[in-house]
Amino acid sequence: MLLKKASEREWLGAGSNGVQRSLFRHNDSGGRASVLRMAAGARVPRHTHHGTEEVLVLEGRVTLDGVEMSEGDYLFVEPGEEHDVVALTDALLFVSTQKSTAFVE
Repeated sequence: MLLKKASEREWLGAGSNGVQRSLFRHNDSGGRASVLRMAAGARVPRHTHHGTEEVLVLEGRVTLDGVEMSEGDYLFVEPGEEHDVVALTDALLFVSTQKSTAFVE
């Protein structure tokens, strides 16, 4: 069993200005489950997925490859698909990947 208490959450920079990650778990294939916190206007550059990805918007509004998503919206990404993420407002996302991702820009 793995328990991560919200009150003990640690936020680390996620490689892009205005983007922070709180990691829940990772696996040997480079996959992970985490929460991303994005400031309005922040962007995660275009990247490709070696495995599947699931995204659930917990708060705020973002675009994934130009498609607007808001609180409660869910996205499933197949291996090989590419997208970027742009925060339209301050946003909080739950993200789970099965394998690593590679930035293409």
